[in-house]
Amino acid sequence: MCVVAQDPAHQLLSANIELPTDGDLKKLAPEKSFAVTGGTMKEISARVEQSRAERQESPKAPKFAPAGQSTQMIVGAKSTPDAAILDTANRLYTRFKLKRVYYSGYSPIPLVDARLPAKSPPLVREHRLYQADWLLRFYGFRVEELTPPEQPDLSLELDPKLAWALRRRELFPVDVNRAPRESLLRVPGMGVRTVDRILRIRRWHRVTLADLGRLRVPLTRMKPFIVTADHRPTGLIDSARLAERVTPAATQLSLFTSAREALTGEL
Repeated sequence: MCVVAQDPAHQLLSANIELPTDGDLKKLAPEKSFAVTGGTMKEISARVEQSRAERQESPKAPKFAPAGQSTQMIVGAKSTPDAAILDTANRLYTRFKLKRVYYSGYSPIPLVDARLPAKSPPLVREHRLYQADWLLRFYGFRVEELTPPEQPDLSLELDPKLAWALRRRELFPVDVNRAPRESLLRVPGMGVRTVDRILRIRRWHRVTLADLGRLRVPLTRMKPFIVTADHRPTGLIDSARLAERVTPAATQLSLFTSAREALTGEL
């Protein structure tokens, strides 16, 4: 049986997959299965599409889950790598057009099952998964780019876009006055809104560092990775200390950090 929850405030349906792999489910939640939950998601997705088609013919037709559907995965209950978690999320987005996948860090309870870990995963892991999820959906990244075979877990020290850029230094620096939108979206610190503003600015004049400063972007992080009308980095991209130079100072995460990034789309 698959339990479907509804958020009345946002009219969002949620069929929770709970764990990222079928193997994890069989070990920890044998009463649940990907097949059953996937079937429920398929039914919801089909009903949403049917509702949209009905409303095109008759605008007064009732809406069905107008905010779409979501799911939740628990992180850290098993040693499943981030690559598998993101792969499952990506497949769910593609197959069932989910609006969101929510990642919840496992939290141990007294008298816990011996098969479960005694500690919660670090909060920053959940945060990195949300960042990577955003990159998959809105920045054109693929799972294997963010979590390659040699690094199946996301870095806890670096955000996933910066970690990727440091592995692919040969693709930088990017000329903000010439590069296509897809390349600009891969510059560390350059988010969706910033890229769209740059594309508008450069229709009228060549973009400078001052222009970027007015957009309130993290210039210290971006400068080694970009070329502007008045800036061309020299040797920075090959520096052995580049990661140290561009990594933001550590800050205390809050429950609202990922949500704020999700709203702004800036990574």
